[in-house]
Amino acid sequence: MQRTHKAHYARRFAKVLDHIKQHLNEELTVATLCDVANFSPQHFHRQFTAFTGLTVSRLIQRQRLRRAARQLVFARHLSITSIAFDAGFANAESFSRAFKSACGQSPSAFRKAPQWQQWQVRMLFSQLPELPTMQVDIVDFPETLVAALEHRGPEHLTYQTTQKFVEWRQQNGIRPGMGNTYGIHYTDHRTVLPEDYRLDICVSVSAPVAANPQGVVTKVIPSGRCARVRNLGSRHELSGPRFLYEQWLPHSGEQLRDFPIFFHYVNVGPQVNERDMITDIYLPLK
Repeated sequence: MQRTHKAHYARRFAKVLDHIKQHLNEELTVATLCDVANFSPQHFHRQFTAFTGLTVSRLIQRQRLRRAARQLVFARHLSITSIAFDAGFANAESFSRAFKSACGQSPSAFRKAPQWQQWQVRMLFSQLPELPTMQVDIVDFPETLVAALEHRGPEHLTYQTTQKFVEWRQQNGIRPGMGNTYGIHYTDHRTVLPEDYRLDICVSVSAPVAANPQGVVTKVIPSGRCARVRNLGSRHELSGPRFLYEQWLPHSGEQLRDFPIFFHYVNVGPQVNERDMITDIYLPLK
């Protein structure tokens, strides 16, 4: 049964990869690729990166550079500038930088004496490091009213958002340990442009939030089935999300619900050591 689920999952991504190859001259939007794969936009970036080892934009660029390499060698009537435009670059200079970074040779050097073996190795999909097996529990998460502060923008600026949220908590007497602290992760900072990174920092509350200068608002984490794993230790680059998307989900036969992955920071506060941190990760399921 698990092999059947994984094969079905692989077929869906194979359709996406084939669509990308067949439409390299077109604008390849995430919405279109989600429709091809029949995946929810909420989870597509993470699933795609887990499956291929590359972000959507990097893989599309990689495929265009693969085509460019063949054009450089087998379509010598085409200028490097025209090949650059065909690959989606604004000019030959930016194309040359990207091509050399990806292929190890400049376009002109590759055209003269292509090092195909080096090119082949560099063009393979990235191989992500192995992940430890984690215990996955299917749980029914209850509807939860939360006070939420929305972060929009580069991931490294989340510290500033967190400080504003702490300020709001202090002004409202919500000390560490009062309410459950959550992070709703709409995007993964590794798979989107910095300005497109989205995160809600939340704490569970018993009543709607009053207007406040920090911009904290009332939201709801909906009830429903979730796959849950527990991460122990530092919250920097948690392995749980990747394990769920890459290893557990393709074998599970489950389908994702249209709500982002979210984290419950079980213990918070300045007195908690990194090695003692506990984080429960919830992946919403239908």
